[in-house]
Amino acid sequence: MDEVVASTTSTIESYMDGTVPVLKTRWKRVNDMLLGGLQFGMVYVVAGASGHGKSMFLNNLMRDFTSPVFNSFEKPLKILHFSFEMSAEMELIRRISALSTVGLDKILKADSKLTDIEKSMIYDKLSKIKEPDLYFVEKPGTRMEIAKTIKAFIDNNPNCHYVICLDHTLLVTPLPGENEIQMLAELGKMCIEIRKRFNAMILLVSQLNDKIEGDKRRDPDIPTLHYPMKTDIHGSKQLYHAADCVLVIHQPSLLGLETYGRRNIPTQNLVALHCLKNRHGQTALTLLTNNLKNGTFDEYESSSSPAQDTRPRFSL
Repeated sequence: MDEVVASTTSTIESYMDGTVPVLKTRWKRVNDMLLGGLQFGMVYVVAGASGHGKSMFLNNLMRDFTSPVFNSFEKPLKILHFSFEMSAEMELIRRISALSTVGLDKILKADSKLTDIEKSMIYDKLSKIKEPDLYFVEKPGTRMEIAKTIKAFIDNNPNCHYVICLDHTLLVTPLPGENEIQMLAELGKMCIEIRKRFNAMILLVSQLNDKIEGDKRRDPDIPTLHYPMKTDIHGSKQLYHAADCVLVIHQPSLLGLETYGRRNIPTQNLVALHCLKNRHGQTALTLLTNNLKNGTFDEYESSSSPAQDTRPRFSL
């Protein structure tokens, strides 16, 4: 107990002095909702329906984590990204699109050429990307293989801050005799052990099931059912219990909704980021704007809607 009291005193003083290492994002309201930013020694689950921007949100986070504009620490920051769903090359193309403001659809359009100016912008941004502290693992594996990779990564990079990203959980290979739910349960336990042992930040991308697409959930006359819930997360019990913070990224326009929630917010380019669980804070909601053309999400701004106030206490 004496050791616990001493370490707790040191931690509290760090929070009071504002010296706790926190990874900030480009979105002030998201930082406010998460008590200053994303913290080490925690497991975050980022869930969403297919096509609602989970991977893009994660890519935005990783760019912010490695940006000196938002974050700098005495110890090096190392990111290990298990990019099971999307290749590292495609993730980089998305980033280049955002940095160069050349639309992703234009870069990937196979039957037309880019202008010389657009090519020059892309090459310029590519030449400036130097992130030796970001590592990719593209080949899916079992949780035991993932654990060995993480251990080797940390052994090769001692005395650092660590961020472990996994996109996404359903692409982890079950061990022989395991079903999907058992795999998710054991994966959650493994993540708890890793974040406690190495004070690592774990970011798990997960999937919503199809409940949220039901007729009642999309009924404009029942706005309280528009919001994602714990049971909408695939394998919700397993990952939800393991997580310190659960975020659901939701684009209601993709479900055919023209307005969202009890305040009837217009859904064009609207992204609702729900915090369904926050072990050290409050559940909350904040809003973003989808800037798909440039592969990013922007701060939500509205001169007329009360939804502009999206601090942690805000609820639709």
